[in-house]
Amino acid sequence: MKKTIGILLIVLTFGCANRNLNQKRIYIQDENLFGELKNGIPEKDTLIEIKNGKLLSVGKVAVSKNGTSVMKFGNWKNYNENGILKSKGEYKIGKYVDCGVGGIEQMFYHYKTGIWEFYNNKGETELKLEFIPKEHFIDTRCDGGDKMLFGIIEKVPSEYYGKVNSDLIYELQKVEYNESYQNTIAIPLNGKAYITRKDN
Repeated sequence: MKKTIGILLIVLTFGCANRNLNQKRIYIQDENLFGELKNGIPEKDTLIEIKNGKLLSVGKVAVSKNGTSVMKFGNWKNYNENGILKSKGEYKIGKYVDCGVGGIEQMFYHYKTGIWEFYNNKGETELKLEFIPKEHFIDTRCDGGDKMLFGIIEKVPSEYYGKVNSDLIYELQKVEYNESYQNTIAIPLNGKAYITRKDN
């Protein structure tokens, strides 16, 4: 009986040890940079005004453990050089996984969602377009890539035919943000996301 219990304990000990050795452990750098994102909204934020001598934009950005970021979310208003409202709508924050020199890292970006209104130079409504979040595959430096959400214009109301063409849709769906060290542009095209980065 003692031999049976001893053998059983040895089998259980080594069986459990082998199972734990075979488990994959993954550490993702900056995974919770903005806390837990709930529906594209970070835990902490701040309201900012972007100015270049004149008011250009007003809205919220995510605050990370490193301070204020460039990741827009919530309602934003953008103004032209004369201070007239140019567009307003909502952003959400998305993320995907990439592999870098330091290992696996979480990459963040913002995208348009919901109804956006665009105005002419007189401040009159020119367009109202809906941006629907859709997943797009992105090739990353990790095997298998990942997916990104983009706000996609699926339908153009008939009253905008002639005003809204493929070039405008391309510009409106594009995601662009400028960090201190680089400018990033992400473009959705045929179910795939394409990213270009340029050092500042």
